Amino acid sequence: MPPSAHVVEPSQDFGELMSTASRKSRKNRSGGKRGGNPAGMPAGARAPSRPHGSAAQNPGPAQDDTGRDDTGQDEAQDDTRRPAGNDVSRNRDDSRRESVRLEKSQRGGRRREKVAQARAAEAARARRRQRVIVGSVVVAVLAVAALIGVAVQSNRTESAPVVLPVTATGTDNGITVGRADAPVTVDFYEDFQCPVCEELETALGPGIQQMIGDGRIKAVYHMMSFLGPESVRAANAAAAAAQEGKFKEYHDILYANQPREHSSGYQNGTLTEFGASVGLTSPAFIDAVRDGTYNGYVAKVEDDASRRGVTGTPTVLVNGRQLAPRSLTPQGFTAAVAAAAGTPAPAATG
Repeated sequence: MPPSAHVVEPSQDFGELMSTASRKSRKNRSGGKRGGNPAGMPAGARAPSRPHGSAAQNPGPAQDDTGRDDTGQDEAQDDTRRPAGNDVSRNRDDSRRESVRLEKSQRGGRRREKVAQARAAEAARARRRQRVIVGSVVVAVLAVAALIGVAVQSNRTESAPVVLPVTATGTDNGITVGRADAPVTVDFYEDFQCPVCEELETALGPGIQQMIGDGRIKAVYHMMSFLGPESVRAANAAAAAAQEGKFKEYHDILYANQPREHSSGYQNGTLTEFGASVGLTSPAFIDAVRDGTYNGYVAKVEDDASRRGVTGTPTVLVNGRQLAPRSLTPQGFTAAVAAAAGTPAPAATG
């Protein structure tokens, strides 16, 4: 038998041999395709070239090394895109967290604003309550002060006996100077310590004295004492002078020597000296000044003036009608007296 002949062993089945040959054939075909070498081509031989544009230039999924490199690049590109997607996701998460943080901050700000507004409202209510309390306290203090003033006035009136000077025959026991049948009665409310009263006396004094002397007016003096102890002492001394029949002289010298208001003027020793300068040297006058004999009367004059509605000094009434401040001039006073007497006022001179 020739050496190249293939001997079939009796133990091998023909079908198995065919199956084995078929598998080898398929393996050779597939192996040739994967290696780029056609089946049956000798090693180192080149495959025949195909025409340009043939189907061989469109490699399938399993092609040569170039095709496999492209697939690797695609996978690398996919790997590159994945981190970018993760960054976007992280950015979205960061944005959501920032939004939540801002929302919480805004809610906290609104809560703080509401708390501040509530505190401001409570502080305003506290201030209003404090003002009401302070106002109530002030009103209460003023009311108590008014009651104390009334009580002091009443006690002063009740504690000192009211001794009327002999010439206290005018309105509310005012001291009268002049003829009783004079057609015009002029009431003067004065305080010996009042500087405006001194100015009025300086301006009107000579004309008043002339009208009293002519019998044209009857002057009624109400000596007030609201400016303090100095006024009380001076009014008491004037009442003592009225008892001696020298009120007008003493009245004029007190104004001529008026001390500054609330300067502890009009002491009893000074008041008796003023009396001596106008002829008041009797023990009765000196004792009355020293003992405050007419203090009760002075308090009564003050009370009567208040009930009549007199609220300040000087106040001048002509036949019961109060003169306006603009009429408290020599011309205005003369015109008011003439009108009250029913006679025309004399022509102004000078």
